[in-house]
Amino acid sequence: MAIADDAVPVPPPVGISVVPADTPLPGKTEEFSFRSGRMLLEWWAVIFVATVSIIAISWLSPPVRADNLFYDLVLRLNPPPASQRVLIVAIDNRSLAEYGRWPWPRELHARLVDRLTDAGAEAVGYDVLFPEPSADQGADARLADAIARNGRVVVPSIIEIPGPNGAPSMRIPPVEPIGSAALGHGHVVTRPDRDGVVRAIDRLSDGEGRRNLHMGEALTAIVNKDKAALDAPLPAPDAPVFAPRRDLIPFAGPAGTYAQMSFADVVAGRVPDDLIADRIVLVGATASGMGDRFSTPMSGTLETMAGVELHANYLDSLLQDRMIRPVDPIVWQIFSILPVWMLMLSMLFLGPRINLWLGVALGFGVFIITMISLAFFRIWLPPSMALIAVGLIFPLWGWRRLDLASRYMVAELRELRAERTVLPRHRRELSGDPVERQIILMHEAIRDVRDLRRFVAQSLDSLPDAALVTDLDGRILISNDAADALFEHRLSGPLLNRPLEDIFGSLDTDPRLPDPRAVELLQAMRMMELPPEGGYETRLPDGTSLEIRIAFFTDADRQPLGWIARFADITQLRASERQREDALRLLTHDMRAPQASILAVLESEGKKVPPELARRLERYAHQTLSLADDFVHLARAESGRFVVETFNLSEALLDAADDLWPLADAKRIRIVSDVPEEEALITGDRALLTRAITNLLGNAIKYSDERTRIIARTRLEDRQVVVEIEDQGRGIAADDLPKLFEPFRRLAPPEGAPAASEATGAGLGLAFVKAVVERHRGQVSATSVEGSGSVFGIHLPRATA
Repeated sequence: MAIADDAVPVPPPVGISVVPADTPLPGKTEEFSFRSGRMLLEWWAVIFVATVSIIAISWLSPPVRADNLFYDLVLRLNPPPASQRVLIVAIDNRSLAEYGRWPWPRELHARLVDRLTDAGAEAVGYDVLFPEPSADQGADARLADAIARNGRVVVPSIIEIPGPNGAPSMRIPPVEPIGSAALGHGHVVTRPDRDGVVRAIDRLSDGEGRRNLHMGEALTAIVNKDKAALDAPLPAPDAPVFAPRRDLIPFAGPAGTYAQMSFADVVAGRVPDDLIADRIVLVGATASGMGDRFSTPMSGTLETMAGVELHANYLDSLLQDRMIRPVDPIVWQIFSILPVWMLMLSMLFLGPRINLWLGVALGFGVFIITMISLAFFRIWLPPSMALIAVGLIFPLWGWRRLDLASRYMVAELRELRAERTVLPRHRRELSGDPVERQIILMHEAIRDVRDLRRFVAQSLDSLPDAALVTDLDGRILISNDAADALFEHRLSGPLLNRPLEDIFGSLDTDPRLPDPRAVELLQAMRMMELPPEGGYETRLPDGTSLEIRIAFFTDADRQPLGWIARFADITQLRASERQREDALRLLTHDMRAPQASILAVLESEGKKVPPELARRLERYAHQTLSLADDFVHLARAESGRFVVETFNLSEALLDAADDLWPLADAKRIRIVSDVPEEEALITGDRALLTRAITNLLGNAIKYSDERTRIIARTRLEDRQVVVEIEDQGRGIAADDLPKLFEPFRRLAPPEGAPAASEATGAGLGLAFVKAVVERHRGQVSATSVEGSGSVFGIHLPRATA
């Protein structure tokens, strides 16, 4: 036998309905529905827990460090260009070498301010603290005069948190008259993140709307001529400090990105005026050991950035209006939750491999969205929460699905193990850890499947008829040896994976004229409908007669999986039937012809024969003719072909009663018909069943007394249609009832009384009834009480409309 390697069952078609068997299946559907419902419940639980956890973590302890890694990476990949409008005058090592140790005299600072004023600087941010008066009181005045002559200078103020003596803060403005001479004051407070990296500048206020501007904000107000911002009331010196907002700085690059001039070169006049004119100048320390230095997203492993350069980045971002804006918390939460929902939905409907790639794609998608929004739109969408959630949800839900699938598989294997096997099997004892027990169960199931497959193959090969197993599309999956032998000379190549059209086509005498019955059968299969007769018979050119039958087979849930085609060689059977038919025709002719001649002679020459002898001869001739007819009818009922149709059996009963009414009327017997209003539908040969009912009803008339009653009724049961003929005769002895339907069995009537409900002649009438009914998968019955009458019944399977 040959079996296709790629024999994969096709899902059940819509057009075929399968009648459930009498034995109900175990509650597989209910169990699977329970497991599916449990999985769906757990799915919703995971969704709910993940959503609540993301919202809670986003408020309580967001993964800031992980987000900072993404933030720094994107900034380094796509830094904005540094503006040439910003210039740093650096108090560098060369300036210290030229002017000596810090602090320098304020006269020197006055000279620098005058130099910047003369060169035409647009604004000056002097990032040098002047909290105390100088020992040379005249120096403070000269510096204040230089600042006043410039008119566009911002000097820093100090904010200490907390302040002395339990105060929430302490704000220290520049010493007078320097503070009054400056156009604006700005703080230079810089607060690193938890990892020590400065990524933003705090916008400070006292909680009541009064702001402490940063030096960069003050310079921006000067450049934009925002007098309202410069003249806004300041917080009280000891007012609490709040930071309701942080400005994320899009750093233009590492340290040294912005143009720098040495303090000494500018004071000495070694820098041309056109390099200073119309530029915003920030003065601050960059020398080793002076001022604060900070790590930034643009810093390398050991590199830091001077505070003045950090303020230059902040100032440039304010002037270019390219400050990075973090999204609202609700948007961030939706951005973190949405990938989780998408992944969970895919896990509910798609397979593990697709879910794995989708999880990876979602991770890349989150990162790409974060990178694009930060690099091109200056919007910060923290991605870590979404990535962590996706990374945790995938193995968590995958484990739950795997656990549920494992439990279901083990339960099914245990139930399969407990079922009675088709083949004898020795079972091992389940021992060891759970995994080892699962391996034993799986090994036994695989072994059973292999053995059952081998058994099916051997069973099919042992069949004398050619058999083909196909999928629902009619493509051959299995063929037995008889099929290979039948078609090896009609088709070239193996049968496997061939369509049934090729098989039927090889049986046609002329390939251009396909058998219309084969075409009709294939069309019914394509429509997923079982043909009414299940197949047809054909005669091949070599004289072989084939009976072709088609049926579908089902799985354990009784859903169709494919078709089974049987090609039975019935050449010898049909030859035997033809011989039998010839013998019957010969027998009936040889029996009927002499009797017909006798009747003809009696009719023409009857006066020459004594009357008593003529009556006896006529009776014997009629009995012989009846015997021949009964014999032929019985033989054809037992082995002849049926003309199958679905019809109302009550109509057949009424037809029989109408045909026998003259005979009953002659004996003054009344036939009472009792049929239901609902149709008594059966499937079978209407002519044969009508004749069977006629035989029963004729027997009842023949052996009933005159002026009696016969009831002919039809009853409907759940799965059967019952026809009953009830007479009022003398009845039949209990010992004789089992012999009634035997061929050639004649029962003697009770002494001194006519027989009731008994077959006459050769005893073939009731045998004919039994043969017809049993070929229709029915039963006959007979009950009788001596002296009260008899009831003969026909029980046939009920058909649907």
